[in-house]
This record gives sequence, structure tokens and C-alpha cells, in this order.
Amino acid sequence: MVVIPEPTDPAANPYYDPNRGVGEEVSSTFEGRHVKLLEYDLVHVDEDGDGLVNKGQPVSFGLGWAGQGVGIALQSAKTENDIIPVDTEGIWRCVVVCEMGADMVPGQVVFISSTGVLTDTPADPECHIFGYTLQPITDGETEIVAVKVHWMDTGIWWFWFWFWSQYK
Repeated sequence: MVVIPEPTDPAANPYYDPNRGVGEEVSSTFEGRHVKLLEYDLVHVDEDGDGLVNKGQPVSFGLGWAGQGVGIALQSAKTENDIIPVDTEGIWRCVVVCEMGADMVPGQVVFISSTGVLTDTPADPECHIFGYTLQPITDGETEIVAVKVHWMDTGIWWFWFWFWSQYK
């Protein structure tokens, strides 16, 4: 079940600026890969039991498959109203669970579940493509490996990307 968050005050959104014009750069990195989001809008594992994201955690944001955003939190939150910078690209060390029944190979699709767990298989109807593993993982193992994080708009074709990547 997808929970649609309550509308927030536009002033809380770091991209709301009625004084900015068309064509002005908004990204802090001039590459557009860092985005700033309310902690409340991030899906992640609750490592500390406080419900808040920690620096370095994989996250997802947005609703539905098409255009689902993914990345790595660049700072820890103190409250659910904190604005958290998220890097939506790059190669990051991440914990990945291999449980599909076969070893993972470099280049294989990594999914993020609706609870923020990275895995080799679409774990639930709300999971999304997170990126690609750059290291092998033995079936049944949970390992820290290099993952190429990549926000991928797959629309209805996600299953074919996943299916194809499993049988290379």
C-alpha cells in the first residue's frame, strides 16, 4: 500500500523560490545529481529505531514505478522535517541482500524495497530499481559491495529489465 504524504507548506520545499527565473541553475553541484528532500518523504531502513535517515543510507522517494527517485542520503536527520541532501548518482558502498536463488554478477540490477532494503529481486509491489552491483555476491549472502546508483525511469518495462539482467 502506498501512503501519499500530506501536502506540505511550499516554503518547506528548498526548491520553492518565486524570485527565480526560467533557465536558472538550481543544483548546488551544477550537475543536477544532488537533490534536497524532506526526511518525511524518504523511504529508508530504520537502523536506529528512531525512524530517521542516517548519512550514507540508500533511500527512495516519490510514488509509483515511473520516475521513482533513488539515491544516498548525504546527512543524518534530527527530525522528520529536516531537509536532507540526496546524491542520485555515483558509486557507493551499500549493503545488498542476494536471495533470488543464484549468485549476483557485476552489472546485475539492484532493487530498493518499500522498506529501504537493497536486494537482487523485486521484493514487493512498491520496490524500485536502485542501480547495479559492481561486485559479485554469493546467493543467500548479505554483503557490503560497490553499487552504481542510477535513477532509472523504467515505466511498465521494469520487469523486462529485471528479467533480462538475471539471465545474461
